[in-house]
Amino acid sequence: MHKMDMEFRACESCGGTNFDLIWKNSAQVTRVNGEWQFPINTVLCRNCGFCFSSPAPSKSSLEKYYSNGYSGCKSIGLPYSIGARVQILKKYAAPDGVFAEVGGDEPGDFHKACASLFKTQLVIDISNDIDSKLRSVKNLEGESVDVLAHYDVLEHVLDIKDFLGECLRVLKPSGIMICEVPNLRLYPRNLLMLECEHVNHFSVNTLSNIAREIGFTLIEVSHKCSRSFGFLAVFCKQPEKNAVSYDHTVEYIDALACLRGGMDQIELMLSNVKKLTEKINTLSLENKKMTLWGVTEILRRILEVMKLPKGAIIVDSDPRRKGFLLNEGIEVFEPKNVIEHIATSDLIIICAPRYKSEIIDWIFKKSGKQISSDNIVVLGESLSGESLL
Repeated sequence: MHKMDMEFRACESCGGTNFDLIWKNSAQVTRVNGEWQFPINTVLCRNCGFCFSSPAPSKSSLEKYYSNGYSGCKSIGLPYSIGARVQILKKYAAPDGVFAEVGGDEPGDFHKACASLFKTQLVIDISNDIDSKLRSVKNLEGESVDVLAHYDVLEHVLDIKDFLGECLRVLKPSGIMICEVPNLRLYPRNLLMLECEHVNHFSVNTLSNIAREIGFTLIEVSHKCSRSFGFLAVFCKQPEKNAVSYDHTVEYIDALACLRGGMDQIELMLSNVKKLTEKINTLSLENKKMTLWGVTEILRRILEVMKLPKGAIIVDSDPRRKGFLLNEGIEVFEPKNVIEHIATSDLIIICAPRYKSEIIDWIFKKSGKQISSDNIVVLGESLSGESLL
């Protein structure tokens, strides 16, 4: 088991060191090079209301952790909307220019959709299984990029100002930076506080304040972005004139309420897990078949309180997760290899709510099995069916 080296972090927004510890937890994460213990210490700055992790994993620990990670698996669907990303990029297109995406994974359908918008596209990613020579924004030349984008990246970055400073450096004069991050204001409606890798939790106020200090001007905000739980912010490379500060006291109070709402969602989810384990045990006694889909944090919460019963299997569409639970003596199957078990399962438990529709469609297309409320449980979704994670 790999353990993170933990280091104290001052507030990236105001530099303050007076925090309130709001949420303390830990998670176990499987990477290429084994299991990692990932501590969570979510604090709230008393001075400005910025929410982040402190102590947090050290920079060297995170670099090792992410470099030995996996690129996204696209076998069952994407966790974001390509259309939403392309729509905003069209407004800032530079047909003869350069587009750079940080944390862009392997070039795929998104980059194909951007082909007419830019002459050159660059992908920057730290993961060793990505075929890219660019591992950092620092690898780019100064003033060489017209539009730079990072989607759901900044919440993972320890040195926010250093990262944004590099983004500013590589952008051409009046260049554009597009940023998507999870929205702290939506935490009462989701389970994002379970995302152990998130070391920053932004509101529009705190993100724009940090970016302004680096030399960016916020020119657009949208709550219609490529993921339902985030917000989109567009910045221009120029110092902001007549900057207006936000009320730090109100920010703190509001952020605290959002974090408490997120913690309530986690407690509700754990309550649902307990009820589900009772149902699983009952079905097991009746020799019923079950399929648990998705090796996620939600699945790990189930396995913390019960052993996988006879007649139940775990599947994941990503073949690289096959050995993720071997320490628990559990094999993870690819769905395509256990279609008969899935088709004859009395209960399907989806632990990856973001992919619910794609999973149900796959089951029907591959096995003909009709999914109804009687034979499916989706953990991590709201009463209205919205994914919470």
